[in-house]
Amino acid sequence: MDFNNWRTQLRKGLLEMAVINLLQNGKIHGYEMVQKLKQLKGLKIREGNIYAILGRLRIDGVVKSSEGSTGNGPPRNFFELTKKGRIVLEEMNKEWEAIKKGLDTVMNKIIK
Repeated sequence: MDFNNWRTQLRKGLLEMAVINLLQNGKIHGYEMVQKLKQLKGLKIREGNIYAILGRLRIDGVVKSSEGSTGNGPPRNFFELTKKGRIVLEEMNKEWEAIKKGLDTVMNKIIK
């Protein structure tokens, strides 16, 4: 088994979930989002990946963007969840909890 490939695929899926969850706190610009996500242990964040995810989510109607000022420098694109995005967030987190619970059950039985 190629562990590195498995880990890469796992991180890709979790990164989209991390982006959507970060957006539940309100508007945030892309650079700030990248900086916050880089703090998450275990995820490998590249700026281009975040913008690709945001682009897909915008096309799907999960995220919307608007231009705004941070007070420093040029205007930036700010991202936020749409109404549809909040529904997706809730569904995604429920699914994650179910998966996590199932995996915890299996892992605890194997360990014992």
